[in-house]
Amino acid sequence: QNYKFIISNNLFFSNLTFAKAACYILDFFLSITRKHLPLKGNLILFCYLLVQKSISDIFFEQKIFRPLDNKFRLSDLDSKDMENKNIKNPKKFWELDNEAFLQWFVGFTDSEGTFIIQTKNNSEVNFCFKFTLHVDDSAVLFLIKDILGIGVVTIKGNTCTFAVHSFQLIVEVLLPIFDKYPLITHKQLDYREWRIAVLLKNSEKNASNKKISITAETFIKIVKIKESINSNRTKFDGYKLSYSMISKYWLLGFVEGDGSFHFTNNRAIFSITQKDRQVLDAISIYLKNIPRAPIINGLYVSPHPNSIIGGKNNNTAYQLTISDTDVLFQFIFPFFNNLTFLSRKGVDFKIWSVGLFLIINGYSKIPKGKAILLKLSNNMNSKRYFSNIIDFIDIEEINALFEIEPPFNIFSKKSHFTLAKEYAIK
Repeated sequence: QNYKFIISNNLFFSNLTFAKAACYILDFFLSITRKHLPLKGNLILFCYLLVQKSISDIFFEQKIFRPLDNKFRLSDLDSKDMENKNIKNPKKFWELDNEAFLQWFVGFTDSEGTFIIQTKNNSEVNFCFKFTLHVDDSAVLFLIKDILGIGVVTIKGNTCTFAVHSFQLIVEVLLPIFDKYPLITHKQLDYREWRIAVLLKNSEKNASNKKISITAETFIKIVKIKESINSNRTKFDGYKLSYSMISKYWLLGFVEGDGSFHFTNNRAIFSITQKDRQVLDAISIYLKNIPRAPIINGLYVSPHPNSIIGGKNNNTAYQLTISDTDVLFQFIFPFFNNLTFLSRKGVDFKIWSVGLFLIINGYSKIPKGKAILLKLSNNMNSKRYFSNIIDFIDIEEINALFEIEPPFNIFSKKSHFTLAKEYAIK
């Protein structure tokens, strides 16, 4: 199964041309099939889907987003992050700013990470930290492994896992990270108690730093901790949270796990789904304080972001939603466009941003615009997985659409809601 994430990792984080990508796949395919002929059928299918999707992503970046970037100055923002937008490999940017990466890593952990305690034979205790994602998103796990220099990435079926099992690396690498950059969700309580258990075990090493069997008393303490964390948690004493704990890099990491850029009923939506209502409340306050940074001057001045937070899945989770088109265009889009995504959520964001341009200009009100918006939606989120049919985006269709006079005059100083209402009664 290793061929899946080896190819995925190399294609997603390299600057290969289509021809080079095809040659790379062919060479790899030939080397594998010579030794493992039974893999041939499955490998052909996977390689086809992978090349198809990789080309789709590269094509979108080079043929659609960059022309729009040049036309609308999407990247004309003055910040350290934007200065590094010309770095093709995300790893290079994040290595330039280790503090930013670690904040992103903690945010991603708040969304996708798990702290695990494993006990055996009434005396043996092992610890593990891991992420588990869909196999198509394996590249981000390799990137984490590469930048941190720890952990292993494995694949099983449609899932891919990054895990750190080494007790020494947990003590020397992970604990300092989470101690310096605190988790924000209730996962901070799981980490706090997991850390206590780690230190209990660590205290039972002898002077030569060799592991010795832990005492029965220590084992019982660790078992009690194991039974009180993660899904077993019932007490939330000591939980600390304020919006001031949120940084833009933590939020980016968290959104890359629990966030969503999508379209519903020809409207652009940004949402975050989370079990901890308090976290969404804090994020809502943080977003209210991000600067208005429209990339086009002379627009209607939008109010600051006002998030709607409601129950979801029978109130077992909550969802923060922002659907105001002017707010999305003048606040949310510039904020995230000014950051460097690490996972393939960045592809979703770019596709979403093109759809947002269609919507803000009123193109979603005409048949051609609706059809393109549907195609954009069919290349995002779970629909971008290899197992789903890909509805390729046609750059000529998009260019032809933007040649049409925009249905809305966005320089009229009127809100998008007013423009849509006026258009509807024409």
